Parts: sequence; structure tokens; C-alpha cells
Amino acid sequence: MRTAREIAGALITTAGMAAAAPSVWQTVTHITDETYRAPEARHGEGHVQYHMAREALITAGAVGTLAIGVLAGPGRGRTMWRGMAAAAAGFTAAMWSGGPTTGVWAPNRAAFAIHVASTTGLTAGILLLRPTGADR
Repeated sequence: MRTAREIAGALITTAGMAAAAPSVWQTVTHITDETYRAPEARHGEGHVQYHMAREALITAGAVGTLAIGVLAGPGRGRTMWRGMAAAAAGFTAAMWSGGPTTGVWAPNRAAFAIHVASTTGLTAGILLLRPTGADR
């Protein structure tokens, strides 16, 4: 049976995934964007684009895990919830990795807002979906 907590968790997690969509789309479009080529890169000028493709595929796995977990409903067990939590943590950590590595937390205000909205939605939603009582 879906409780108010379950429904809220599913909706907020879904909103967190939706909030990330513009950022994910931008990453995907960088794969074929000629301005993301780096002729001076040691591993070839397309190496940056390779990393964008890899990031897009990893993101698909993380978002897929989250979607499956949301769709599983109250029947999701601890293992599925832990997979969702790990996927959300990895996905959101990658969004914020620019800060400590380059000093740039986001390229502009819109991107920063997307990162905040997605991180907040995923974190709050996953916490609400955590199994309680006998499900633990």
C-alpha cells in the first residue's frame, strides 16, 4: 500500500531526476560538439568528447536505477533502496565535482540552480523512500 510518505518520496525523486534533465541533455550534446575537441590532449583531440559519452552512459545507468526503484513502489527492499541511494549519491557528487577540482561549481547561475534542484530533490526523495520497520 502506498503511504503519503511513499507517494511524496516517489514524486520528489522524480522531480529531482527531471530537474537534472537540462544538464544531462547538455552533456549529451557535447559529445558531437566540435568546440569540445582538444587538439592538445595527449590521448587525442576527441578525448574530451569520449568522457562526455562515458558520463552520459553512466548517467543513464544511475537514472535507470532510480526510475526502477521509484516504479517498484513500496515493494522495493533494502537492496533496491541502497542501489537507489548509491546511484543518487554518485550522480549528484559528479555534478559538484567541478568545485574542488577546478574551483568552478557550475558554469553559470542556471546550471547552479539545476544542480541544487536536482541534488535537493534526489536527496529528499530517496530519504523519504527509505524502507522502515519490517522492510528494513
